[in-house]
Amino acid sequence: MYLISDFFSEKHSSYSMNVLGANRLSQHLDSGQLIKDSFNAHECVFIQLEGDKEFVLTSDTSYSLLQIESGGFLGKPLLPDFPIIWIPLPAIVRQTNAYNQIVSEEFISISGLTWESNEHICFIFKPPKNTSLDLVIWRLPAHFPLEELFSLKPIETEGYFLQGSHGCINKPADLYRHLIHGAVYDLRYSWPHNKKCFSENEAHALYTIFSGLEKQTGKTIYRYFQLQLVLSLIERQAEDGGWYHGMWTDGAECHYRLHTSGAHLLMDEFQRTACPQVMSSLEKAVSFLSKTTDNLNCGKWFLHDSLELSEQAMNSGPFKWIANKTFGKSVSNMLVLNTHLDTSIALNRYQKITGDIQYQNLVTSALNSTRTVLDLKTADWLYKPLFWAIGLTMLPTEKASQLPFPIRAIKRFAWQTLIKILPDIKSRFPRLVMPNGYIDRELSLRTWAIDYQTINMMDLARHAYAFPSAFDESILDKAMEFTQTSGLIKRYRELSPDKHYSVGFWSEALYYRCLSKPYIKYRQWLAEAMLECHDLNFGLSPSLLGTNGEALAFDQQVAMPLADNPELIMANLAVGTNKEFLLVNTSAKPITISWASTPAPELEWYDSKGTCLSKNSLVVNNRDWIIGTHQG
Repeated sequence: MYLISDFFSEKHSSYSMNVLGANRLSQHLDSGQLIKDSFNAHECVFIQLEGDKEFVLTSDTSYSLLQIESGGFLGKPLLPDFPIIWIPLPAIVRQTNAYNQIVSEEFISISGLTWESNEHICFIFKPPKNTSLDLVIWRLPAHFPLEELFSLKPIETEGYFLQGSHGCINKPADLYRHLIHGAVYDLRYSWPHNKKCFSENEAHALYTIFSGLEKQTGKTIYRYFQLQLVLSLIERQAEDGGWYHGMWTDGAECHYRLHTSGAHLLMDEFQRTACPQVMSSLEKAVSFLSKTTDNLNCGKWFLHDSLELSEQAMNSGPFKWIANKTFGKSVSNMLVLNTHLDTSIALNRYQKITGDIQYQNLVTSALNSTRTVLDLKTADWLYKPLFWAIGLTMLPTEKASQLPFPIRAIKRFAWQTLIKILPDIKSRFPRLVMPNGYIDRELSLRTWAIDYQTINMMDLARHAYAFPSAFDESILDKAMEFTQTSGLIKRYRELSPDKHYSVGFWSEALYYRCLSKPYIKYRQWLAEAMLECHDLNFGLSPSLLGTNGEALAFDQQVAMPLADNPELIMANLAVGTNKEFLLVNTSAKPITISWASTPAPELEWYDSKGTCLSKNSLVVNNRDWIIGTHQG
């Protein structure tokens, strides 16, 4: 039998880590392990118990249990001055492999419930053999403001897009679908081995979301969530500075895109706090990242994952690929664009915020290879007709059905034949940026990843923001125009459900473009992308909360005025004293804004046609938007 209060003691402790007063402690239990995160008097425990035994969890005082809006159950003590208990999720039983990747999980029912002396409640669980039972419990001091968990503003429930799993966060308790026994996992069972793996992409998106919700609401619980994510990344970091995942093999290869997200998360925290423990972990992470390179004859190229380090490793993965030495690269380097861009951005950001310039030459070399690869215009005579034909396959059905029969026949030929031989064509005539504005994901894999167009847009928009004029931005402008006007965004809806997520990255690309350019068309496109994300239940891009540390230093981040209308969704485009807030009406009727927090009086409001609006009664038309601006 386990007394719940005993989980919050410090007996048998074996490991402790401290980051800015946030302490993580590990304890061995008779039949499992416990991890405790402490934030002064606020504590959260992750309990993991071995299966095939009966476990009894007993409270040491009387509680009334209430299902709450934040998710899970809140235990209010019937006696004064006793701590509050929050259980965000029901107990879950899981099976894991040797690398702690999750191979199965399901909620477990309580197998028994008893009362002792009309005071203590006993919960009885019996997980199956070869599983572990996981349970998360928060203990909050008696003075904790319960409205933080009982009452949620519309901005806390409208949903936020997760860039790792492509899932959605809708309430505070959703954190613990990802943060499992002190480590962050992807929501998906990854192809091809059907297992849930660790994900720093997920962690960074969560950190950005909870940073934004803290900024907007002032709730302390969101700061504790951020610190839990920081603790989890630092604890899981390997001695060589890397984070390892194992999505594509039976082992634990490193996906550098995920690792880079971990570095960005640590940079976000370091910008805010200058914590030396965070800096130490960040230095190791960036040092590891600086070694994930291949030599091209035009400069350094950052690899996508550790399988690219050798031909043998590549052959252990699930993809068919083409051996070539374009630009003098290693045969096993697939020349994946997005991770190369992301790593360049991360190393540049690191040296800016820390003053450590040891990687400056590496970044300069990577910029040269980026520019060279993007500037390739090989075989225009071939690629222009080729991507005119392939472009037909990107049309939504509504447009495609109106094509003349001969054009539909070409579209079918492109889908059935041309796309299949495209990797061989690219191998002979190397090119990623296509004449119609489409940008391919990589050079040498035998895959077709139409959904990566918006990911490439996001990373190119980030790259242009981080390195102004480092490459020909007309490439980005043309690609974004193609993505918006070709019908591709609507086409994503018609693909398999696992491809619908692309619009989430599209809105992230548009966020960066709005920061870089004053053009109204990008605001219009962003509003349309936000509606698309809402309609598909993906939630808003995390950056739209205005707390993406890569885009904005911590001291440049500002809160939005909050509308009390759940039909309205908002994008925070403000940078320091320059305010810009985009409000989009998701409903089929006009909405008069009811403000939960009064907007600054200097804001000027305009509708989507550019008409200046009266501040006294702001109305957002159905499926339309308004924008408030002030240049400080």
